[in-house]
Amino acid sequence: MAEPLALSIHNMFVRYPTTRGWVQAIRGVSLDINSGEFVGVAGESGSGKSTLALAATRILASPNAYVEGDVTIVGKDIFKLSQSELKKARWKSFSFVTQSAMNALNPVMRIRAQMMDTLKAHDPKFNRVKAQRRCEEVFQIVELSADKLDRYPHQLSGGQRQRAVIALALLLQPELIIMDEPTTALDVVAQREIIALIRQLQKEYGFAVMFITHDLSLLLEVADRVLVLYGGRVMEMGKSEILVERPEHPYSRALINSFPPLHGTMERREGIAGSPPDMLQPPPGCPFAARCPLVIPVCHQDMPPLLDIQGRQVACHAVMQTYAEEVHT
Repeated sequence: MAEPLALSIHNMFVRYPTTRGWVQAIRGVSLDINSGEFVGVAGESGSGKSTLALAATRILASPNAYVEGDVTIVGKDIFKLSQSELKKARWKSFSFVTQSAMNALNPVMRIRAQMMDTLKAHDPKFNRVKAQRRCEEVFQIVELSADKLDRYPHQLSGGQRQRAVIALALLLQPELIIMDEPTTALDVVAQREIIALIRQLQKEYGFAVMFITHDLSLLLEVADRVLVLYGGRVMEMGKSEILVERPEHPYSRALINSFPPLHGTMERREGIAGSPPDMLQPPPGCPFAARCPLVIPVCHQDMPPLLDIQGRQVACHAVMQTYAEEVHT
């Protein structure tokens, strides 16, 4: 019997109510993450990355948002769990690492106290001695000395705080860790160190990772597969080695070309002209049509379906037309 998927999102829609109407943040997104797999979700700010993760873990709820679709995490139907069952699932089945470590940690509590509270709340079998030992174990795992457990968050550097949050996420050995731009506030060197640590821990302990970032070039270096979001829709999805060699969607190529490499010769980089669509009134066709260099008339009229093309899934009329012409020649 096959192991349950670490995460399965099927046909998710998310809308936010505003005084001007409904913001359609996620529109029909599906994603499966296997046990032990590292999957990246990339896209510009406003593309729906964080909303997808927050909705899938039931952090978003009515009346703050309307969520539709099916989500299973490690065999649990998330939308059918009671509040008490959901509380048990959090941290044990899945955990969440947020964008800002300072926002994730209580500024008036020492790190050790926060970790002890988490252990007591989610696993009563931990007595004080065992809990203390577990806190020190996870700090060792993330390469922090045990003495930093007795510090307040502001007494740690940005990189150390982020490591402490990762340690908190590992406390109860979840099978899935969702990381929402965990390195955004760090300098480039610290970012690379944290990402290398996450990848090393993921391979060593076998948990699955959903890693959210706007830096697609970074994801292609570390992730097994990558999902590219734009305008609340999936633009492209596939294995990293395929996407890094030949990204098919014009948006994927534009994202990669927007970030300079850390190694190699200096090259001129171009940003993506224009602005993301207004999700109060999203365009009827492809959300990237207004900014796309390959746009054709049908792009403004019809939403392109997500189709399998040479080892990846792509939603692009121009790409489909090109492949159709190649098949017939």
